[in-house]
Amino acid sequence: MVFTWIESSLAQLAELRGRLPHALLVRGPDGVGQFELAMAFAQFVLCEQPASDGRYCQRCAACTWFEQGSHPDFRLLQPERLMGEDDDEGEATADPKKKSDQIKIAQVRDLQRFLSVGTHRAGFRVIVVRPADAMNIPTQNALLKSLEEPPPETLFLLVTSSPHKLLPTIRSRCQSIAVGRPDPDQAAQWLESQNIDNPMRLLALAGGAPLRALLLNESEPARRRLLEQLNDPGFDLIAASESCLAVEPAVAVGWLQRWAYDLLSQRLAGLSRYHLTPDQGIPAVAARCDPAKAASFLRMLAKANSLAQHPLNPRLFFEDILIQYRALIADG
Repeated sequence: MVFTWIESSLAQLAELRGRLPHALLVRGPDGVGQFELAMAFAQFVLCEQPASDGRYCQRCAACTWFEQGSHPDFRLLQPERLMGEDDDEGEATADPKKKSDQIKIAQVRDLQRFLSVGTHRAGFRVIVVRPADAMNIPTQNALLKSLEEPPPETLFLLVTSSPHKLLPTIRSRCQSIAVGRPDPDQAAQWLESQNIDNPMRLLALAGGAPLRALLLNESEPARRRLLEQLNDPGFDLIAASESCLAVEPAVAVGWLQRWAYDLLSQRLAGLSRYHLTPDQGIPAVAARCDPAKAASFLRMLAKANSLAQHPLNPRLFFEDILIQYRALIADG
């Protein structure tokens, strides 16, 4: 899908068609569409009848194969967790520990066979790596060998929201393409086209990233339950934990981080960044918080965020966080 706010970026990339670099680093904050841009450009490069503005024809054999996921000159490197995105929901979430969130070194080594033979359509071959920061150092070094001496007419598209996690030698071999947040009105209009109510509120919660806003909307019932509980100094610990467990741990930690940020901001400056409506209760709860302890709680959440992908026991993980939160708001 080519979102309206990345059309201009796609057109700019299309101007490179006659002088393509061997690697592009497509970077931007989570939820702005950098992966979709990379995939659209990959299809454009492989398309046999492309338009000059970056559009692919959707009619040729190459486009048909690409959209079916079977183009012989295309590879997508991604973690196992993302390979299951389209699975049945029950199967995909039954045991998240079964699926790795890392791109494995074996996947990169398997890529060597793909690169060692000629292309099937006498054109480019394209490899999308998403997210590139899901590679550990040994895996990045394995990929680096291909980036240093790529076969002719080979294009790597590395997608990331955390370019600082990539080796400097990886970054130096890529031409960087930045994907920014769209204009809020443009993003809100797109969200409305997806039948989203209150798009501006969701955009604020998502930091201006429309795809994150869309995901937030899907988990909105659980988030609302959690906010109701966070407003109550005597909230039920088990019920609040259940609200957190209804979504991916990293998503729930993000909710708690934004709530804690607004508590501290409201306490110090009388302002909220994410929870903008009075009915969400930030001013009343903030009045109960000691600013120094609120800042300490926010720092604790930042550390918890780094563990959220693989908590050993998610229930105990959130119960510990919520016990500390209950102590924070009980001080008032």
